[in-house]
Amino acid sequence: MDNNLIGARATVYGLFASLYINGGIERDYEAIIKVLSAISSEPFTDEAKEFSDLMIDRLQNDKNGVLYEFEVLFNLPFGDFINSSASYYHDEREFGEKTISAKEIMHDAGYIKADFYSSGEDEFGMLCAVSSKLLIEQKTILQKRLFDIVLKPTVAGFVDAQLKSERAEFYKSTASLLALFIAFEKSYFEFYG
Repeated sequence: MDNNLIGARATVYGLFASLYINGGIERDYEAIIKVLSAISSEPFTDEAKEFSDLMIDRLQNDKNGVLYEFEVLFNLPFGDFINSSASYYHDEREFGEKTISAKEIMHDAGYIKADFYSSGEDEFGMLCAVSSKLLIEQKTILQKRLFDIVLKPTVAGFVDAQLKSERAEFYKSTASLLALFIAFEKSYFEFYG
């Protein structure tokens, strides 16, 4: 397998971790812009350029609006709230079967969730962060397991919730880019096994 491709995949997972974990946009702002710019100049699919350009424009021209949108969509449990737990999209409850699966994979990798991270192990931001770390540490079999068991079966519901949200603007583009990347990952695993 191509180590450059594995590194690029780890970077894209890291991007989504920053976009879906509380405080990630402020903490990783420059890195987010850098990765989105790289996707724009060398998109992994034709459509990826369009969404990365929209995201860059919004982050550079209305960063506070993006931060507010994140709060409204993912942190305020009323109105247009979007649940970001894989368990929710699997069996409509928090800390369900997908949380257990994610914990088991993290355990097998030797990872322990940091005390300051209050969300479940199956939150999409956490799943992307773990996927990135697994790839960086060349634990590719565990990353494929995480993808097959937790991400692939549930991410469509998470993407659809963002696309259907009346309050989402930036996160419609983010969800579209995530959907393209997940499709890329499916193809990657079909090709590389």
